[in-house]
Amino acid sequence: MFIISIKNSYHQLPYSNFTKNTQLILGSNIYLAAHLPLMMNQRIIMQKSIAVLTFLFIFCIAKAQYYYNDIVDLRASNNIYLNLKKNNIREVSATSMESDNTPTQGFVFSKTIKNNGALVVTHTEMEAGGVSDDNDSYANNLLVRSSDSADKVLTTVEYTYDNEGKILQVQTQTDDTTMKGHSSELHKWFYNGNTPDSMIKIKDKTDSTIIRFKKDENENIGEELWMKKGKAIEHYYYYYNDKGQLTDIVRFNDKAQQLLPDFLFEYNDIGLISMLTQIPQGSSDYVIWQYVYDERGLKIKDVLFNKQNELLGTVNYSYR
Repeated sequence: MFIISIKNSYHQLPYSNFTKNTQLILGSNIYLAAHLPLMMNQRIIMQKSIAVLTFLFIFCIAKAQYYYNDIVDLRASNNIYLNLKKNNIREVSATSMESDNTPTQGFVFSKTIKNNGALVVTHTEMEAGGVSDDNDSYANNLLVRSSDSADKVLTTVEYTYDNEGKILQVQTQTDDTTMKGHSSELHKWFYNGNTPDSMIKIKDKTDSTIIRFKKDENENIGEELWMKKGKAIEHYYYYYNDKGQLTDIVRFNDKAQQLLPDFLFEYNDIGLISMLTQIPQGSSDYVIWQYVYDERGLKIKDVLFNKQNELLGTVNYSYR
């Protein structure tokens, strides 16, 4: 049994075959990532191709922890954009290989930076997942608008920042032309100095949830508590290493009656995520994303393993 102890806040994790080498390298797929809940089960993992899994992982992040999605991940996304600009990258492409080293059927991925970096266009095709086109607009090196169309569903996200670059508002609009449906979600962020103090989530202009944050002894966000109609409905915990890098996202598991992680992160020597382990809630299964970067800090490979440390596939990136 793999034992983990961080600040003595959660203890035994019922996950075997977690080798030391596996723990030392973790990462998330930012180029194929498109802001999306986090409930992948092992049956999906074993049936889907590497490319579909990559997008499932991203889909599993968007409606999970708000501090991670709206603050941490958005900051990381803006930093990756800056690195692309710094290295004069105009196009990113990717190829996907299955565990037997054969190409993933029907997979196409391209990212093009246009208008001196003001617009980033991403096109994705997957045999099992359809076609998706995403247009990201940037101003002052910050993402200000993202528009994604897939399967006749248009999702638009608008980001508002203060003069220091802190996120103030995230407004999401979703229109489904097939079902003739419309939904909206607004995140309004409030700060105590430079640290998030609370956030109000308003769904379809009427359904509100208050998200409160608590800092740890090092002034990092340590807890995220969701309150609705005066009752706590979700509680997340964030843990960090001695460099202040996020290492664990944890929540209380009702079935196990203990704190268990959703995500575990590790970093390379220059502070980039090198491995990410994702554990579906209520399950003893997990998947491991291992990432490789070039000397410029640009990600060149994603490698996916299952709980048994068996290779499930790879995604390779190229730049020009």
